[in-house]
Amino acid sequence: MKHEANLRETVAKIAPLPDDAATRFCAIFSPRKIPNGTDVVEAGSMPKQIGFVARGLLRSYYISPKGEDVNKHFFTAGSFFAPLTSLVTGAPSPVYIGALQDSDLLVADYAALLKLYASVPAINTLGRVLVEHAWIGKERRETQLIMLDAAQRYAAFKREFSGLEDEIPQYHIASYLGITPVQLSRIRRAAKS
Repeated sequence: MKHEANLRETVAKIAPLPDDAATRFCAIFSPRKIPNGTDVVEAGSMPKQIGFVARGLLRSYYISPKGEDVNKHFFTAGSFFAPLTSLVTGAPSPVYIGALQDSDLLVADYAALLKLYASVPAINTLGRVLVEHAWIGKERRETQLIMLDAAQRYAAFKREFSGLEDEIPQYHIASYLGITPVQLSRIRRAAKS
């Protein structure tokens, strides 16, 4: 598999697996190419897969009652992604996950992953650590939205997603920060002076 080395390298940094467990884990993934602008998961759908971004960029987002995109998170190369609430509860996905660039993904059926959790303790540990990382990220994001002003949230975005501001339209960043594009322009101008 073309991107298996990326997957193995990322897993080794998160929770190293014995070679046989890493091979079994990688074996449940298959490649999928996603063009820019395509949704991998649609709100209201019943997704059955988790994924890994081997190359490219995804975002998770909501459509507000006013019809506006509200960015929740960005998934850069080397990131795992999943509509976790939907997978765990069996409820329809509350979010969309879509490509902001042409992307190469590795996707796996969640049911196959659950079988590995039950039979390979090291993979179960990997799953726990991935969920812990996701929880920490969610808590950090909520804290930023509540406790930081817009300029501080922008600085935190630049630290967490270094270089991303040059790759995507500014309105996506503004949406993620919970501000308007005009507010973001003012913050960026003030930061340069």
